[in-house]
Amino acid sequence: MLAENLGFTSSMPPFAESQGENILNGVNYASGAAGIRDETGKHQGDRISLDKQIQNHKIIIVRLFRLMRNNTETKLLLNRCIYSIQIGSNDYINNYFKPEFYNTSRLFTPLQYATLLVQQLSNQIKVIDTSSVSIKML
Repeated sequence: MLAENLGFTSSMPPFAESQGENILNGVNYASGAAGIRDETGKHQGDRISLDKQIQNHKIIIVRLFRLMRNNTETKLLLNRCIYSIQIGSNDYINNYFKPEFYNTSRLFTPLQYATLLVQQLSNQIKVIDTSSVSIKML
Protein backbone atom coordinates (compact mmCIF):
# COMPACT_ATOMS: atom_id res chain seq x y z
CA MET A 1 0.00 0.00 0.00
CA LEU A 2 2.86 2.35 0.77
CA ALA A 3 4.34 1.88 -2.70
CA GLU A 4 0.95 2.40 -4.35
CA ASN A 5 0.37 5.61 -2.39
CA LEU A 6 3.80 6.85 -3.48
CA GLY A 7 2.83 6.31 -7.12
CA PHE A 8 4.67 3.08 -7.92
CA THR A 9 2.85 1.07 -10.56
CA SER A 10 4.95 -2.08 -10.24
CA SER A 11 6.99 -3.73 -7.53
CA MET A 12 10.71 -3.19 -7.24
CA PRO A 13 12.94 -5.97 -8.53
CA PRO A 14 14.57 -8.27 -6.01
CA PHE A 15 18.28 -7.74 -5.42
CA ALA A 16 19.17 -10.94 -7.32
CA GLU A 17 17.52 -9.56 -10.48
CA SER A 18 18.69 -5.97 -10.11
CA GLN A 19 20.94 -4.94 -12.96
CA GLY A 20 21.62 -1.90 -15.05
CA GLU A 21 19.08 0.89 -15.03
CA ASN A 22 16.40 -1.12 -13.23
CA ILE A 23 18.11 -0.17 -9.94
CA LEU A 24 17.29 3.51 -10.48
CA ASN A 25 13.73 3.04 -9.19
CA GLY A 26 14.58 0.92 -6.17
CA VAL A 27 15.55 -2.55 -5.09
CA ASN A 28 13.81 -5.10 -2.89
CA TYR A 29 16.19 -6.77 -0.43
CA ALA A 30 13.50 -8.70 1.49
CA SER A 31 13.88 -12.34 2.43
CA GLY A 32 11.30 -14.60 4.03
CA ALA A 33 12.22 -16.03 7.46
CA ALA A 34 15.03 -13.48 7.87
CA GLY A 35 15.54 -11.65 11.08
CA ILE A 36 17.57 -9.04 12.86
CA ARG A 37 19.83 -11.82 14.16
CA ASP A 38 21.84 -13.73 11.57
CA GLU A 39 20.81 -17.17 12.82
CA THR A 40 17.08 -16.45 12.77
CA GLY A 41 15.23 -18.77 10.40
CA LYS A 42 18.20 -21.04 9.63
CA HIS A 43 16.06 -24.08 10.34
CA GLN A 44 13.83 -23.09 7.41
CA GLY A 45 16.61 -23.11 4.84
CA ASP A 46 18.10 -20.34 2.76
CA ARG A 47 17.25 -16.81 3.77
CA ILE A 48 19.08 -13.51 3.65
CA SER A 49 19.66 -12.00 7.08
CA LEU A 50 19.36 -8.26 7.61
CA ASP A 51 23.16 -7.98 7.82
CA LYS A 52 23.45 -9.60 4.37
CA GLN A 53 20.65 -7.38 3.03
CA ILE A 54 22.67 -4.36 4.19
CA GLN A 55 25.72 -5.72 2.37
CA ASN A 56 23.57 -6.11 -0.75
CA HIS A 57 22.49 -2.48 -0.37
CA LYS A 58 26.13 -1.39 -0.34
CA ILE A 59 26.64 -3.28 -3.62
CA ILE A 60 23.69 -1.42 -5.18
CA ILE A 61 25.10 1.93 -4.05
CA VAL A 62 28.40 1.17 -5.77
CA ARG A 63 26.49 0.11 -8.90
CA LEU A 64 24.56 3.39 -8.83
CA PHE A 65 27.77 5.41 -8.76
CA ARG A 66 29.15 3.41 -11.69
CA LEU A 67 25.91 3.65 -13.66
CA MET A 68 25.26 7.35 -13.18
CA ARG A 69 28.91 8.48 -13.43
CA ASN A 70 27.93 11.70 -11.72
CA ASN A 71 28.52 11.93 -7.99
CA THR A 72 26.18 14.89 -7.52
CA GLU A 73 23.26 13.19 -9.29
CA THR A 74 23.91 9.92 -7.49
CA LYS A 75 23.92 11.70 -4.14
CA LEU A 76 20.65 13.43 -5.02
CA LEU A 77 19.07 10.11 -5.96
CA LEU A 78 20.25 8.44 -2.75
CA ASN A 79 18.99 11.36 -0.67
CA ARG A 80 15.49 10.84 -2.14
CA CYS A 81 15.42 7.14 -1.24
CA ILE A 82 12.81 5.84 1.16
CA TYR A 83 13.72 2.84 3.26
CA SER A 84 10.99 0.58 4.57
CA ILE A 85 12.13 -2.09 7.00
CA GLN A 86 9.73 -4.65 8.42
CA ILE A 87 11.69 -7.07 10.53
CA GLY A 88 11.74 -8.59 13.98
CA SER A 89 8.75 -10.91 14.17
CA ASN A 90 10.79 -13.80 12.80
CA ASP A 91 13.31 -13.26 15.59
CA TYR A 92 10.52 -14.46 17.88
CA ILE A 93 8.55 -16.85 15.65
CA ASN A 94 11.59 -18.49 14.02
CA ASN A 95 14.09 -18.17 16.85
CA TYR A 96 13.05 -17.31 20.42
CA PHE A 97 9.95 -19.52 20.36
CA LYS A 98 11.80 -22.44 18.72
CA PRO A 99 13.89 -23.89 21.59
CA GLU A 100 14.27 -27.11 19.63
CA PHE A 101 16.46 -25.20 17.14
CA TYR A 102 17.82 -22.21 19.11
CA ASN A 103 18.98 -21.65 22.68
CA THR A 104 17.95 -17.99 22.64
CA SER A 105 15.05 -18.43 25.08
CA ARG A 106 17.38 -20.18 27.51
CA LEU A 107 19.95 -17.37 27.29
CA PHE A 108 17.64 -14.34 27.55
CA THR A 109 14.49 -13.34 29.35
CA PRO A 110 11.84 -11.83 27.07
CA LEU A 111 12.85 -8.31 28.16
CA GLN A 112 16.56 -9.03 27.66
CA TYR A 113 15.88 -10.43 24.20
CA ALA A 114 13.73 -7.44 23.20
CA THR A 115 16.49 -5.10 24.39
CA LEU A 116 19.09 -7.09 22.44
CA LEU A 117 16.99 -6.93 19.26
CA VAL A 118 16.40 -3.19 19.59
CA GLN A 119 20.13 -2.56 20.14
CA GLN A 120 21.15 -4.74 17.20
CA LEU A 121 18.56 -3.21 14.86
CA SER A 122 19.61 0.27 15.92
CA ASN A 123 23.22 -0.55 15.02
CA GLN A 124 22.16 -2.07 11.70
CA ILE A 125 20.16 1.02 10.76
CA LYS A 126 23.17 3.19 11.61
CA VAL A 127 25.28 1.05 9.25
CA ILE A 128 22.73 1.61 6.47
CA ASP A 129 23.02 5.36 6.97
CA THR A 130 26.81 5.26 7.38
CA SER A 131 27.29 3.04 4.32
CA SER A 132 25.38 5.49 2.14
CA VAL A 133 27.35 8.46 3.43
CA SER A 134 30.79 6.85 3.26
CA ILE A 135 30.29 5.45 -0.24
CA LYS A 136 28.90 8.79 -1.44
CA MET A 137 32.25 10.33 -0.65
CA LEU A 138 34.08 8.17 -3.23
